[in-house]
Amino acid sequence: MLLHDLHIRKIAPPQGKYNAAQRIAYTAIIVMGLGSVITGLAIYKPVQFYYLTWLCGGYHLARIWHFVLTIGYVLFFLVHIIQVILAGWRNFQSVITGFEVVNERPKPAIETSNDDEKA
Repeated sequence: MLLHDLHIRKIAPPQGKYNAAQRIAYTAIIVMGLGSVITGLAIYKPVQFYYLTWLCGGYHLARIWHFVLTIGYVLFFLVHIIQVILAGWRNFQSVITGFEVVNERPKPAIETSNDDEKA
């Protein structure tokens, strides 16, 4: 997907509702959220949550991990904004509302054929 987004490959890879890059990104955000909670608790109460502080490599390393995760959130946000711009603003409504608006064209009326016209 990255090669397609960078205009190196012309054909987009096959996808369902979410492509592989989106699945990786959304899974990473969930893992990052868990990491932020753990490092945040280790920074907030390092004595009470000494086991979390130890797990993070100490107070100072927990602060570094927390900062790195924050940078990851900012990058995730910026990439999302870039993707919205590339996809076009017409898709922006589905981002806000959570559902996609599909404009269906009315189906043409069924035409009946006369045998007289065929002759």
